[in-house]
Amino acid sequence: MSASRARSRAGGYAVLAAVALALLVAACTGGEPEFEHTIDMEDNFYDREVTRIDVGDRVRFRNRGVVPHNAIDVGGTWSTGEAAGGEPADLMDPDEEVVVTFDEPGVFTYYCSIHAPDDGSAGMAATLVVGDVAFDAADTAPADAVTEWTGVTRRVPDDHPTIQNAVDAADPGDLVLIAPAPETPEHLAADGAHVYREQVDVSTPYLTIRGTDRNAVLIDGEHERPIGINTVAADGVAVENLTVRNTTGNGIYWTGVTGYRGSYLTAYNNEIYGIYAFDSTDGLFEHSYASGSKDAGFYIGQCDPCDGVITEVVAERNGMGYSGTNSSDVYLLDSVWRHNVSGVVPNTLDSQRQPPVGRVTIAGNLIHDNDSREAPALGFPWMAFGNGVVLPGGMDNLVTRNRIVDHERAGVTVGPMLSRNFWMSGGNVVTDNVIEGSGYADLVLGGPALTGNCFGGNDPGRTVPAGLESIAGCGPDARAGAHVEVADPDRGAFRLPSRQHLAPMLSFIGLVAEVEFGLQPDNDHRDAPVPPEQEQLPGGVDAPVTPAVAVFAGFDLDLDAVEVPPPPRAPGGADGADDGTSAGVEEVASEGAPTAGRAVLVAGVPFGLGGLSTLFGVLGWLAPFALFAAWVALALLDLARREDLGRPAVIAWTAGVLVLPFVGAPAYLLAGGAGLPRWLRWTSVVGATVVLAVLLGAAVVIGGLL
Repeated sequence: MSASRARSRAGGYAVLAAVALALLVAACTGGEPEFEHTIDMEDNFYDREVTRIDVGDRVRFRNRGVVPHNAIDVGGTWSTGEAAGGEPADLMDPDEEVVVTFDEPGVFTYYCSIHAPDDGSAGMAATLVVGDVAFDAADTAPADAVTEWTGVTRRVPDDHPTIQNAVDAADPGDLVLIAPAPETPEHLAADGAHVYREQVDVSTPYLTIRGTDRNAVLIDGEHERPIGINTVAADGVAVENLTVRNTTGNGIYWTGVTGYRGSYLTAYNNEIYGIYAFDSTDGLFEHSYASGSKDAGFYIGQCDPCDGVITEVVAERNGMGYSGTNSSDVYLLDSVWRHNVSGVVPNTLDSQRQPPVGRVTIAGNLIHDNDSREAPALGFPWMAFGNGVVLPGGMDNLVTRNRIVDHERAGVTVGPMLSRNFWMSGGNVVTDNVIEGSGYADLVLGGPALTGNCFGGNDPGRTVPAGLESIAGCGPDARAGAHVEVADPDRGAFRLPSRQHLAPMLSFIGLVAEVEFGLQPDNDHRDAPVPPEQEQLPGGVDAPVTPAVAVFAGFDLDLDAVEVPPPPRAPGGADGADDGTSAGVEEVASEGAPTAGRAVLVAGVPFGLGGLSTLFGVLGWLAPFALFAAWVALALLDLARREDLGRPAVIAWTAGVLVLPFVGAPAYLLAGGAGLPRWLRWTSVVGATVVLAVLLGAAVVIGGLL
């Protein structure tokens, strides 16, 4: 065969291969898409308030939250449940998708049946416009507030057989008074308690829902119902003196309201959250207890300003004691946060509206032993494992006069947050806390960070970076936190230009990788212990009935009177100070707190706090600097031996090597005429860099960060 014929046949094979590849790609990607639009369900909103589509288009509803959702047309013409072959109110689990086809033009208001009223007027609701039809968003005026009790009491079970029946019959300003469930077989739970087997959906505003006995009035989700008491778009609802347990989502929940109050409540073994306010303002949680939730015991989120207060509560054995995503103007005061996977974690996420989190005041709290490997937790709480207070992506927060002790990792950590965007922290003030017994460091400023974070008066045993209170100290007029109009942490303080450290953030990435690898403990929230009896509402049945109106304005807030609480009581109630709780919960034994010693640090990288945390610290922090040191040593050694360069040239190259980190030494070794063997220079500079990049990239990909 001639060379020309061979080339011709080879060219023909190449054309055939290209055609086959194109057909294969077309077969894999061809055909019409299964949908034209996507509406994501977050916790607890749809990512589009108004969506316009053409007649005949298909819409994919995708649940990207951590709790179930659905989408139901207010007019009843369609729902995700029916599109999936079930009932209209059937729920979609996290990561589930349903495609709905719209063949008729119109304007459809749709809602989630557990996070919005059935008229779609507020809460988790949105609008779908199909076809070329007119649409104008309507504004609705809020109802007049009811500030006083009507004098009407709806009694359960005497007058109404269920709590839901009493709530539906009540008018704004009424009291729904709940006695313990009847001692009948239909109310008997597996543990021998008599409970109300229902989810109570509240859509009437300005009700007061009160139990006659906090420990005996039990609303039981039986691990089947999503929420215990679900207040959606009903302003001014107060819930008092009862217990909610065993839901698949939230224990006691307010969303889309102005005015809420939760007093003397117990929420335990609710799968996601205990006591929770979302997209709501003007509220108070007080004298309450939450345990056994995979996310957070207490939560106030997606509000600016929130005008929310949490005071004299206890959170233990949760994923996080407190979580507040994208919340501003919140006070966490005089409470106990202990034996959670992580303690107090106000945070910024793009999965909810109104980022970033900011202007949160954390004062007078006892925060200890938040490094439990026995508490239930989702992935996000595990990423903050072993920390007392974490401010990821936080702005202008104040942490002051708390006692923060005995954490495997850090007492207080300020650092960035990687969500869909990268959020850095700035303007945070951490002052006058008692912080001790931290395995990694008492104070941590992780980089990259914005300016204005300051630390002072905490007397830490170890900080990262070292000397943090000297290089990032607070001035005498430093101010931040809730309702501070202009945060100013820098006034009067000496500041060095570099006052943050990347190593702790790489250590956190190791915890993210543990989640991706499934290495975090898998604890069932249903196994969390039943709490002891809790303190009753003062006055009980005869306590004043006050709808939740102007709650924040009526709270007696005096930050100057807040003091550092005493140490936690010794296990078993032995000698030691009181644990500061008003909820009557006895202290429990420490779960592996690192009071015996600190982790070994090498340039800020912890050894002994988890293999993946060490791995990312070594690859992302220690290895690059070790490589840099090797380059500098080789360059300086070669320059000292150069006889072909004049002194000015040697001085210039030496200055470049020392003054330009990661640039000067490689430039000299590769282009400066160094006398070292070519293979050594290229292997140490190019080869070692490529190997390190591959290793770090593989760790990032395998760890699920990309």
